[in-house]
Formats: sequence, structure tokens, C-alpha cells
Amino acid sequence: MINFSRPENARLINRLKVLDALRFTQGLSRAQLAKQLRINKVSMGEIVQELVDEGMVLEGTKQNVQIGRPGTSLSLNENHATVIGVDIGTRVVTITLYSLSGKAIRMERYPSGGFTSEEDYHTCIDRAVKKFESFSPAPVIGMCIAINASMTKEGKIESCFIDCLKKSESFIHLFDSLPFPVMLAPALIAACEAERFYFQTTLENMLFINWGEHLSSAIILKDRILPSLNFAHIPVAACGLCHCGSVGCLETVSSGFGLLQQSASLYGQAMTGRDMIKSEERCSQLLYKAAEALAKALVFAVCSTGVSAILIGGGLSNLPDKYFAYMLDVFSKSASISFRDIPIYRSYYKEKGTAQGAGLIALDEFFFRKNLLLKLEEEN
Repeated sequence: MINFSRPENARLINRLKVLDALRFTQGLSRAQLAKQLRINKVSMGEIVQELVDEGMVLEGTKQNVQIGRPGTSLSLNENHATVIGVDIGTRVVTITLYSLSGKAIRMERYPSGGFTSEEDYHTCIDRAVKKFESFSPAPVIGMCIAINASMTKEGKIESCFIDCLKKSESFIHLFDSLPFPVMLAPALIAACEAERFYFQTTLENMLFINWGEHLSSAIILKDRILPSLNFAHIPVAACGLCHCGSVGCLETVSSGFGLLQQSASLYGQAMTGRDMIKSEERCSQLLYKAAEALAKALVFAVCSTGVSAILIGGGLSNLPDKYFAYMLDVFSKSASISFRDIPIYRSYYKEKGTAQGAGLIALDEFFFRKNLLLKLEEEN
């Protein structure tokens, strides 16, 4: 528990508040920051000068004002430090270097179909990290690895769709030799963080659907994310064996996993969503069926959660517009009158959301300390 009677602790929190404010609104002056954050002008001047001297904040030009003394515009120095975000998918590992503003500086993708151990993933990521460190414009201060899995706070992977990482207690410790901290995060949480950052204050009480290789959902609230893997297992069909052991789950009809199984059975060739788009004339029936089942599952989800909007991300949200339009039409016809007008959006990030979110989690954890600020807001 932080002791606010100690001046150094209060100063630390105020420094974080200034950095967080400049993260979203560049060009504020010292006086504007003092007013917005309710910090007296003398303290604000001292805090900003410290941040300028340390290279975290840059001073710009004098502001144009009609009344009063013009202030100096301030901005976050996005090249002061960098972080790395990693998205471990079932077929590809995506590794990205980010600036403090969340802008991708460099991205590398590595096929992982031949990986058979956690050491293979470590070697792949470690190689990319060394490459990034060699040309990064600033020191790397942390890394977040997102995996489609559930895990403990200590970094133990519990359930995972990648067999060699399932129930791994040692994977996070393979990175102990790096000169910066490393954390793990569920892919669903990472994707939600990316959306929350993009929408900022407008995203609240929204159901997020991660429509990719596997299906999952979360409710995004103003101050927290409530994840659930159960959305994938809403029963929608009379056949189709799911990896959970049940028959007819949404996962078997609408997910990338389900489409692989169905295409292998129908065409003798396991096809991804991207493969099906390339062979659309042959596969359109399966894609329409996937969109229809997802729409009907969304009706159940909306009725049970009472959310005010739906946001669909993940790789399959990238399907051509006609499938998305068909899903909207099925939802409208299937939902009761009170739910028909709930807006359904497509994600800005789509399949890139998990990688982007991993970078944002690393920024929040190792630089902006967003969770600490949110916790303090709740306590006050």
C-alpha cells in the first residue's frame, strides 16, 4: 500500500498522471496540466521540469493565446523508451517493437507449425528481441507475451491450445536472462486492451468477440475487462465434436478451428479462413453458415449480458463485407425488438489486435503504470 504521507510517493503518482495525460493529449501547457489534474502550479512546474530533464517530455513552441501569458506546449517523447509485444498464435508468432505512443516501429512474423517445445518458442522470440535491440531508437524496457490461454498471476499457463505450452510453469522463466522484465497475458485480454486504447473513453459496456482460430468473448467496462471462454461453447448445431467434449458448439461451426475441420471433411483439405476467401466460390456456403451461427449466438449473449454494443475482432472479422452484412441481417431478424438496434461494429485492428494489445499492456505495466492509477481512482 502506497503511503501518501511521504512526499516522494505523491510526486511519483503525479508524474504518472502527467505522462498519462500527455499520452492522449499532446500540446498541453504546464498551466493546462495543473488545471486538468488538479495539481498546484508550483508542483506541476517542478514535475514537468524533472520529466523534461530526464528526456520523457519534450518542450515545443509557445501557445497562441488571446488572454494571459502564453504557455509552452508539451509532448510525450515517444522515442524515450520502447517495448516489445508478442502474439503467439497456433500457426504464427508475431513480434513487434513499439514506441511509447503505441506505434509499431518494426514487426516480424515467424511460422510456428514446426515448433514442438517451449524452447522453440523461446529461441524464436529471443532471436527477434536481439535483432530489435540492435536498431531500437531507445532502450527496451519490457515485453508482454500474449497467448491464447488461461494463466495464473504467477505466469503458470493452465489451459492452452498449443500442446507444448499447456500447463507450463517454466515458459516465463526462459526469459529471465533478458535485461528487462517479461510478463504473460491471455490473448483475449490483449485484444480487448487494444480496442479499449483505440476507442479510449467511448468504449464501455461493450461485448467484445474475438473471432479467430478460436472463439472467445469479454465484456469491456470503463475500468476493467471481464473475460469468458464460454461463448465458444454455446450450442448451435446438432453435430460437430468440439475439443471441449460436447457436440454442436459454436466453436465447431464458426471458428477457424471449426472451418478447418469442416473443410477437411467436405473437401479433403483443411482450409483456413484466408484459404476459403481465396476459394470463395467453393467455400461461400461454409462462410455464410459460420456468420449465421455467430449471429444467433450473439442474440443469446446480448440477452444474457445486457450490453449496449458489440465489437467483433480477430482474423475472421476480416471476411468480405457481404458475410458481415449477412450476419447483421440474421441478428436483426433473430433478436427481439428491444435488442435489434444494438450496434455491431467491426474491430479497427482485426487480426492485429492481440499483437497491438500485448504492446499496450507492456507500456501500461512498465512505463505508464495504468493499473496503479486505476486502482488509486477506485480507492478514492
